[in-house]
Amino acid sequence: MRLKLICCDVFARLAYKTAAESPHLVDLELLPMLAHNEPDKLRDSLQGAIDRACNSQDKYERIILAYGLCGNATAGLTSSIPLTIPRMHDCCAMFLGSQEKFLQNFGDRLSANWRTCGYMERCRGSYAEAVNQYQTNPEYLKMVEEYGEDNASYVWETLHPVIENAEGLYIEIDGYEYGGTKADYINQMQEEGCPVETIQGDAAWFIKMVNGPWDTSLFLDLSPGCKIEPVYDMKEVFC
Repeated sequence: MRLKLICCDVFARLAYKTAAESPHLVDLELLPMLAHNEPDKLRDSLQGAIDRACNSQDKYERIILAYGLCGNATAGLTSSIPLTIPRMHDCCAMFLGSQEKFLQNFGDRLSANWRTCGYMERCRGSYAEAVNQYQTNPEYLKMVEEYGEDNASYVWETLHPVIENAEGLYIEIDGYEYGGTKADYINQMQEEGCPVETIQGDAAWFIKMVNGPWDTSLFLDLSPGCKIEPVYDMKEVFC
């Protein structure tokens, strides 16, 4: 089977290795991390990548969309060939290997500061910096037009508060740790006076996402012409 894997580059190491070892012929397209800070813009980029795959002369039999809900960025996406998307809200669950393990580790700390090797390698500046450099964000500019600059700034900062870190969580996946990223993160958090807890991650869900079989409890199998509809729960996520 020939597949198109459209993937956030936070998964780059997992994606390249899985594609190389897959029984399928997998063509890979990476999109930049932190693009989900502007969900409407990311949605346009994803739909563009899907459309290119659908219209490609390579005749893909299935598109694998390695994204979760990602701030509603995947809501409304459609494809003219079968498309598979994992039932997750964001990439944290995928790095852990299951939604169950995500809830076990993050259920009571959904806003916790966490990192992985891919996150450390691909993040262009810190998440807090990316969120708070909002003056050129289209959503912020729309608020300025509607409410004025002072009110827009107040609303934005209320919706995107700076989270004071009490601890850091590092998701470590055996076989995918390179470049001293764990040590870098520990040093970074120590400078802020925060301890770091290591959680054992798992590449199994990502590998299954590429290779199949695509169990409907783990993946939404989108039929041609249908659209992704968010459910906003912690199990189904999409319909």
